[in-house]
Amino acid sequence: MKQLSVASPTNLQRWFWVLLAINCLFIIAFKWYMPVETDEIVRFELAKELSVAERMVQEWETYGKLKYAIISIYIDFLFIVFYTTGLSVASIYFGRLSGHEILMRTGKFVTYLLIIAGICDVIENIAMLKSLQGTPTRWSVLLAYDMATTKFSIVILSALFIAVCLVFRLLRKIVL
Repeated sequence: MKQLSVASPTNLQRWFWVLLAINCLFIIAFKWYMPVETDEIVRFELAKELSVAERMVQEWETYGKLKYAIISIYIDFLFIVFYTTGLSVASIYFGRLSGHEILMRTGKFVTYLLIIAGICDVIENIAMLKSLQGTPTRWSVLLAYDMATTKFSIVILSALFIAVCLVFRLLRKIVL
């Protein structure tokens, strides 16, 4: 993260747009080619109750979606790299654009939170794969739930941080 925090504004801007494009293309391609809907995977991540997870696995088996759910989780390992890197660059970039020292420092801090979000996502995926490739257990379902809620909380927090930075940037442009 040290290199990211000292990158030139031009490099940050370039990386922001490249990573935004990659993330958008990844999301579109994933939605286009996978028969398992994103909201179905999110519902499985947030199942929390063993009976809910078992019912979803049974439904996916019935409709021939189980193998696609497993594939989508494996593909998500790559997406973790894209979204955490993209949000990290955006946090540093928009923190700098805000022109406020506290937001610039917070942008650096958010990058570390996003590393934690990525780790939570990896653990969550492993727990979901354990449930999908074997028999779901209460422990694996709860672990996936806990990791997913932590990950989503950090991602939402980082998106809110970026929005605050944009507001400060706009206010700075209007006032100056």
